[in-house]
Formats: sequence, structure tokens, C-alpha cells
Amino acid sequence: MDHRSFRDQLAFSIGFAVSRSGDLLRRLLKNHVTDDARQQLAERVIEHLERSGFEIDEAEQVMRRRLPPPMHG
Repeated sequence: MDHRSFRDQLAFSIGFAVSRSGDLLRRLLKNHVTDDARQQLAERVIEHLERSGFEIDEAEQVMRRRLPPPMHG
């Protein structure tokens, strides 16, 4: 059983996908060459998604669009 959090698994998946995209990887390697850089990029993508209105549900291991707050008035 994998004991990593969903967020950690998502970061790993993003890092893995980045490493599989030849064009994107070549651009990234101009500035970064370590596994740590790939992990940092994945973390930044997750943070960007969270700031952009997505939420990560660790219990259900899903990522979904955050609902807008109810209208007042």
C-alpha cells in the first residue's frame, strides 16, 4: 500500500509527465537538470492549480474545481 498523500502522488505524476515530454523537457533542462528541479516544478504547478480555483481532496484522491462562494444579497 502506498502511504504517500494524494498531493505527493500528483506532484510525482506531474514530474513524470514533464520528463516524458521531449520538447518541454528540453526547455526545462536549459535551466534545470536535477530531479529536485522537476519536483519543485511539480509543486509549483500544484500551487498554481490551487490558486486557480481547484482543490485537492486527499480523502477521495481527486482534484476538482472549487465551487464559487454563495452570492450575498
